Amino acid sequence: MTRIKEFFTKLSESSTNQNISNIPKKKKKLFLALFATLLVVAAVIGIVAGVNSRKNSGDNGNEPHHAILKSSCSSTRYPDLCFSAIAAVPEASKKVTSQKDVIEMSLNITTTAVEHNYFGIQKLLKRTNLTKREKVALHDCLETIDETLDELHKAVEDLEEYPNKKSLSQHADDLKTLMSAAMTNQGTCLDGFSHDDANKHVRDALSDGQVHVEKMCSNALAMIKNMTDTDMMIMRTSNNRKLIEETSTVDGWPAWLSTGDRRLLQSSSVTPNVVVAADGSGNFKTVAAAVAAAPQGGTKRYIIRIKAGVYRENVEVTKKHKNIMFIGDGRTRTIITGSRNVVDGSTTFKSATVGKFIFH
Repeated sequence: MTRIKEFFTKLSESSTNQNISNIPKKKKKLFLALFATLLVVAAVIGIVAGVNSRKNSGDNGNEPHHAILKSSCSSTRYPDLCFSAIAAVPEASKKVTSQKDVIEMSLNITTTAVEHNYFGIQKLLKRTNLTKREKVALHDCLETIDETLDELHKAVEDLEEYPNKKSLSQHADDLKTLMSAAMTNQGTCLDGFSHDDANKHVRDALSDGQVHVEKMCSNALAMIKNMTDTDMMIMRTSNNRKLIEETSTVDGWPAWLSTGDRRLLQSSSVTPNVVVAADGSGNFKTVAAAVAAAPQGGTKRYIIRIKAGVYRENVEVTKKHKNIMFIGDGRTRTIITGSRNVVDGSTTFKSATVGKFIFH
């Protein structure tokens, strides 16, 4: 191709310096024939080069990774989105060798989309015309995004260990729980903008990003279910291996409850770390104060005993405070009641009286 280009360059320079009409008739015919031949050769070389380029680039619908991708995405609710999102990744042809690879790439793409939504919400918070409820709702969205990122990262970690570290049924339950929570978070964010006309403008600015992530989570959940159901069915029908299914309860307690927690709940007397008493006879007068004083990221149960009384407060147990257990003096004696509501400008997400906890 280089020599042909050099020839045409010289030919162009020659034709510039010498008018073609001055060339003798016989030489002119020879010149035109040679010129036409070279054009045909150049065209053939160009076509062959183009075909080889397409083969080398892997832009072929029959590539093995495309077949795996299409098969995996066929079980989802939004197969076109599933396929296009992953196929657009440059390294997909090298990384996709199984359905598990497709799921992992889908989770990574979803994580990037969630991070994009986070920066979009931060940008919206800089608006000067936001109402109090809009600001609260946007901060709720940032909190749900934070939770979603944790759930997606945990799902990727669990997927990398699949199917070796736990039983297949436990892997399946954990992965499906994480993805269900991540998917629900998107709707929770948008629900904060559903109560008056002013909120709809901010909701519209968020909707596309939140719905996109919700669909991506839905697709990942469907692929996880398809993969784990298939693997469990294969193991059940295998002649040389048996699936050890975990029972849903152990001695009447949920299977997910640890042995230590079961013993703790079965004990007739529990020694609390701190005591909350409205009359001032304990370590704290409010539940919120006791939670705030609890260690962050604790690995052992931190027991807060709440004495009989009415506690008019909203208690938020953030993800920084782990393994907190509330123990009251009875359902009708220890009462926690808050006053937040949508009418007064709060959001549904913030109106719960008590956040995430284990209550005895």
